[in-house]
Amino acid sequence: MKEYQRIFWIDNLKGIGVIFIIFGHSISCLDFLINYLFSFHVPLFFFIAGLNFNEKSLNNFRLFCIKRAKRLLVPYVFFNLISYVLWLSRVKLLNIPQEVPAIKPLVGVLYGNGNGLWLIHNTPLWFFVCLFIAQIMLFMILRIAKSKSHLIVLLFVFAAIGYLDSKYLNIRLPWSIDIAFTAVVFSGIGYIFKRFSHTYRTNNNIIILFVVLILSLIVVYFNGKIDMNYNKFNNIFLFYSGAFLGIFFWFNISVMVGQLSIFRYIGNNSLTIFALHIPALIIIVKLMMVMGIPYSVQSSNILFLFIHSILTILIIAPFNYILNRYIPFFAGTK
Repeated sequence: MKEYQRIFWIDNLKGIGVIFIIFGHSISCLDFLINYLFSFHVPLFFFIAGLNFNEKSLNNFRLFCIKRAKRLLVPYVFFNLISYVLWLSRVKLLNIPQEVPAIKPLVGVLYGNGNGLWLIHNTPLWFFVCLFIAQIMLFMILRIAKSKSHLIVLLFVFAAIGYLDSKYLNIRLPWSIDIAFTAVVFSGIGYIFKRFSHTYRTNNNIIILFVVLILSLIVVYFNGKIDMNYNKFNNIFLFYSGAFLGIFFWFNISVMVGQLSIFRYIGNNSLTIFALHIPALIIIVKLMMVMGIPYSVQSSNILFLFIHSILTILIIAPFNYILNRYIPFFAGTK
């Protein structure tokens, strides 16, 4: 696979992944589709982080941490502040009951955990700090591993720690460290895959991809809904099987569709769309209710799933432009 091809399919993959994140958090998404999307859409982003991991960064740990902090922690704080203000405004202006004390989400930003309503103003932002920790873990693993076999063994060790933690430890760790033990496994596999991605021949056999999709659906049927935010994996073997089947299927799709400007746009702006899609979805649902479209009509409705998702991307588009043009530092792009 040539270099330019690698770039376009990563953009496609991020674009597809962000669309699936929006789908999964929309009130219009059907239960069976939610279960399928949750089986792989968050692991997909940790996998992509491994694909994008630069070996040259292994030379300087301090510089590595600074760059990752600018890329992930600055946007984490910035988007938390925006989301918190929107949450307070919604509570005050629309007279919506306040589920938690106003101070709790602020403490939650420091805690960095999406469980227990700590990030009630924008729960998916837990991903940013978790990815930061997972990247540090991957750095350490790559520095320790002397060969590919050592790397694989270490990833198995981290997978075991993540499983045991999810099974027996009832305390959620700050900055989603507990989830990062599982997340780094996907980043590690993404890093390994990157090493031979230039020689990988995409599987264009529709029958094989159809079989992979069916196997993925079967795994989801037996394993039920998983949720990395809640450290909920159910059967750990089915969890990893479902995640990698989903990643494999959509990776091949991302290459097969070629260079599409819509996926490139969404992929290039994936961080901002990921960070703001929850406030955008809430605003869209409320506006439609004001326009006379009841919540019940919008709920579990495939038509509104696409309407909500398209409007979400359109609403966030001006923010993408402003951030990229005037304050890219807060979007982690400079």
